[in-house]
Amino acid sequence: MWGLYILFFITLGVLTRWIPELNAEAYEDATLKKLVQENPFKLFILACVFAPIVEEMMFRTLIKPTHTDILLFICSWPVFIGLRFLPRDIHWGIILAFGATVLFVLFYILKHLITETTTQRLRTFLHTYKTLILIIVSVVFGLVHIGNYVDDFVINLALLVLIVPRIISGFMMGWIKIKNQGLVWSMGLHFMNNAFVVGIILLAS
Repeated sequence: MWGLYILFFITLGVLTRWIPELNAEAYEDATLKKLVQENPFKLFILACVFAPIVEEMMFRTLIKPTHTDILLFICSWPVFIGLRFLPRDIHWGIILAFGATVLFVLFYILKHLITETTTQRLRTFLHTYKTLILIIVSVVFGLVHIGNYVDDFVINLALLVLIVPRIISGFMMGWIKIKNQGLVWSMGLHFMNNAFVVGIILLAS
């Protein structure tokens, strides 16, 4: 994955000389910058614990899924979206604890309502087209992260450049899940990727 990152940035450096629109210096992750300055611990928890667990449930569960993966996918999206509507003045730790509790309860309920037989046809379909699903999910994973840089969803060459590393990481996380047949492996890679980046940022700040 890091080899692909290096190749991408080398290619980008060459192309930017001829295509100025690829320069993404005008955009920055304001939330990341604020967390680095004000609350590095919160940054670590969100980037290295919350993101690897929840984002893998949201995106990689559809790639060659098990029955449990399908249930986690169904649970994670409502929780993630719902947390965004909670008042911002609530302590972030309470919000995460509440989200984890709701996720657990939803999963417990669905596990007793939805049987493996019910999801068999869907799982067979997703297994058959796992490569296509991997590509689609990786691109969507990248597009979702555009929100890190702009308030309203827009797409231009500079923003596309910014999300290419996310697409690469999304692809590799999905690929390692397929190869090792388990969501825990993609979560582990997600953690290592984010922890390395967060570590570099904190050391440089």
